[in-house]
Amino acid sequence: MEFQFRPIKVEDVKQIDSWNYDGFVEKVEMAPYFESLNQTGKLQGPGGCEGYAAFHEDAVVGLFEYNVNGRIMEVGLALRPDWIGKGLGATYVKQGIAFGLHHYDEAINEVRLEVDERNKAAIRVYEKIGFIRVAQKDQDIEMRMFV
Repeated sequence: MEFQFRPIKVEDVKQIDSWNYDGFVEKVEMAPYFESLNQTGKLQGPGGCEGYAAFHEDAVVGLFEYNVNGRIMEVGLALRPDWIGKGLGATYVKQGIAFGLHHYDEAINEVRLEVDERNKAAIRVYEKIGFIRVAQKDQDIEMRMFV
């Protein structure tokens, strides 16, 4: 399965904002995109990250967010709710990271992310592809992978 990553557009933000998840996460937080658009005219995600919509067969199926600081690339991500639990997680995360490493063409040697400790399925996916747990604050686990 191949995912295509494209710079996020307003219509993608609106679509992702409508996704509803069962469990402890109800929605992907898209408010920063709307706020930055209103304030600066640009779509920027949390912390000024750059957002990319993930497509499969011209349908938005995911979100990948990147924030590069020196040799570290921080990522945030989401997969459309109806795509979760179908065994696509590792492929999606690997392709999103590969896209970021290629796109930013930096001397990146570390990828970081945070995940809620209750999101056991995501943690398994991240560990499967090489992330390790390095810290925990409240319910957020910080994970890192060296590339």
